[in-house]
Amino acid sequence: MKTTTKTLFALSALAGLSFTTAQAVTITWDDGAGNDNWSDGANWVGDPANGPQDGDSVVLTTTAQSRLDYAWTIENGASLTSTATALDDELVLQSDSVLTLATGGTMDIAFMRPRFTAGGDFNIYAGASLNTGYYGLANISADIKYIADATSVTTWSNANTFDVGADNLTVDLTAYTIVGASSLTLVDYTGGSLSNTFASVTVTDSSGTLTEGVDYTLDYTTGSNITLNVVPEPGTYALIGGMLALGYVMVRRRRA
Repeated sequence: MKTTTKTLFALSALAGLSFTTAQAVTITWDDGAGNDNWSDGANWVGDPANGPQDGDSVVLTTTAQSRLDYAWTIENGASLTSTATALDDELVLQSDSVLTLATGGTMDIAFMRPRFTAGGDFNIYAGASLNTGYYGLANISADIKYIADATSVTTWSNANTFDVGADNLTVDLTAYTIVGASSLTLVDYTGGSLSNTFASVTVTDSSGTLTEGVDYTLDYTTGSNITLNVVPEPGTYALIGGMLALGYVMVRRRRA
């Protein structure tokens, strides 16, 4: 009985491993259908029925734009990359799309922009890698959301023009631990240029929506970065001051 149980367990484990491996595939864009939609399997090498699924890695080629028209997640260990360095392989976020870059995921593409009046949602989790050559289009919007972990956010590196003139920014600090005044670099456009500023900014933590100018500031002029500066509550300052005072007293007593 024990041997049979162990054998069944081993076979089950292997089956699960095979399933996991089968899901972690790399799918390459070729625009075979000519309509640019991710959901059309004919646009992908091998014609996957419904386009890339969560957990797949994707390579965009130089065959013009591709339009993400559904919800897709770049999971831990997966990637979205392109083979070009110019604007001929742009990724478009359609109005009904949701692109999520999960912790451990990688995104490195030449050009990304929203499309139509509402250009989809882009969720960026801490602990991912995010690089673009160009981003944005002034009069077309997207909802961009950063989700912080306890210590950081993912910094978006952009090599050329970064245009967020119609985009709505949200930064979720629910999991973030504020210890004193701190700064989080949201975007690094070193070597490139910033065109416009976010149309709207919302910053939240576990207590709710924070107030700009009181709880935080957004700095577009620190070098070539967009930086969120978090201001502790007065009670936090009092706690820090109390800890420093207590430390000073303890040091004085030891010396006495």
